[in-house]
Amino acid sequence: MRIIILTHDKDRHFYFCNQVIKNTNNVVGVFTGGKNIYNNLNKKKKFFKILKKKKFINYLKNKLLNIYFRNYGNEFIKEKDEAEYLFFNGSKKKFLKQYSNLLITSVKPEYSNINNPYYVSLIRELKPDIILVMGTCLIGKEIINSAKHVINLHTGLSPYFRGGYSNLWPIVKKKYNMFGVTVHELSEGIDSGNIFFTCQPELNENDNYGTINCKCIQLGAKKVIESIGYIEKNSLNSIEQWMKGNLFFNSDWNNYIAYKYFKNKKHVIFKSIENIENNSQSEIYLVNNGKKIDV
Repeated sequence: MRIIILTHDKDRHFYFCNQVIKNTNNVVGVFTGGKNIYNNLNKKKKFFKILKKKKFINYLKNKLLNIYFRNYGNEFIKEKDEAEYLFFNGSKKKFLKQYSNLLITSVKPEYSNINNPYYVSLIRELKPDIILVMGTCLIGKEIINSAKHVINLHTGLSPYFRGGYSNLWPIVKKKYNMFGVTVHELSEGIDSGNIFFTCQPELNENDNYGTINCKCIQLGAKKVIESIGYIEKNSLNSIEQWMKGNLFFNSDWNNYIAYKYFKNKKHVIFKSIENIENNSQSEIYLVNNGKKIDV
């Protein structure tokens, strides 16, 4: 069983790598910088591209909101960074010390992104049985077709919340108990493939988006490792996503969203804890090896 990992370059991504390598002994290569998308357009050309796509109003709105709510945006980043430091500090250093021989390459500007034919050829040379994905840009069909099993770790509860910051939007939108992590078959859509596992973190009153997301990464790593075990036994099952849910893009984010997050944070987390204690959660289904479970 030959496994490769496509991921990014923060401590949280190296934590994932360390856990998989330690618990499987089957990893033959790691590619980092997977979130990078290098665009050779200069700033002037990028601006005219925005005008051409008629996105100028949204572009201008986000610029103004980012200026007006800048302090909330900065506080959000600080809170998130502090949580990741608490949970994952030292993971990159540990990887480079113990597993640097497995690092194949990192995405570089001359090859634009992980889907470039250069990286596809490197991936295929390793002849993987399993490709694991965490924290990259959207993966194309050339990579998807490079292994029998391509598995994504999505920090969000699919199908309810897909895309970026999926454990943040339940707070912003006041959707209680919608935090979680999903391990699913990678498809060309965004977090839309058939689901192997979903699970939810234990919450406490001191939690915030950052700590919730970090807990989900830890849970997700365990479920990815569990999925590999099922593959080895030829007994991994999946289920098609039963609804479209909510899909968010990076362009949906601005500092006003950070303001709404801080406004709603305590209420949504406290209410979610209360719902769990009273066994009064809204209708949520989790997935265990492809079996849909009523919470």
